[in-house]
Amino acid sequence: MDFIIKQCVAWTGGLTTTQDWQAYAQGHKSLSSLQELPPLKQIPAMQRRRLSPFAKLALHCALTAADDCLATVPSVFTSRHGDLAKTSKLIEDVAAKEPLSPTNFGLSVHNAVGGLFSIYTGNKAPLTAISAGEDSFFVGMLDALAKLIANNYQQILLVFTEQLVPEIYQPFVEQDETAIACALLLEAVPQTSLTVGEKQQVFSLSMQANQVKKSKENTCMQVLEFLKFYYSLCDRNNNQTISINSKRHHWQLTKRVS
Repeated sequence: MDFIIKQCVAWTGGLTTTQDWQAYAQGHKSLSSLQELPPLKQIPAMQRRRLSPFAKLALHCALTAADDCLATVPSVFTSRHGDLAKTSKLIEDVAAKEPLSPTNFGLSVHNAVGGLFSIYTGNKAPLTAISAGEDSFFVGMLDALAKLIANNYQQILLVFTEQLVPEIYQPFVEQDETAIACALLLEAVPQTSLTVGEKQQVFSLSMQANQVKKSKENTCMQVLEFLKFYYSLCDRNNNQTISINSKRHHWQLTKRVS
């Protein structure tokens, strides 16, 4: 399944620019525990103040990556936990027999940020929300690529977002998680030939089910392994491959310069 990544925008602690991520891929920069939220100036201040940190991360990356096609691009929003801070607060309110906030309830579901993206941009294109445990990032990519090819889309937007889970849930988390968002604008490989001297990175994703289920998850999040791979240099043959084994699946992502 070949594709092109037209735009890649990612934001996490201490890594917010292309230069930051390139330095991270080369081992010159590491993640910071300090989380600075994006300014999100594309959204009016009154609306921006109502957004959770989860929504701010997701919308910043989505709006930036889809800059030229905001109102038309179909999208896939994926997250393992979603905006769990809101869900956790709702559960606490239920336990305390307090009335639930309709707004918090509406914004706690997995497709809430995708809905906000649609509202802010006037985008009426199809949208999917996915949660697939440890594999949420790559399952989201697989779904986006399937839609890209099956529907003959020109482009599709993939947005992955994660926040640190509330303290009460942290003992049950196996991975070294971080608050992060990553948006990719994906395109099919064009059929037309490139001009002389022009080169592009072409990616290919494959997945197989593990014959034997692993007992533990990988400690590193898939999105971080992807970003390190994406921003690293190809070998002398202009090829590079990364293989990731989750509990259930074996993922392989290849990039080549052609």
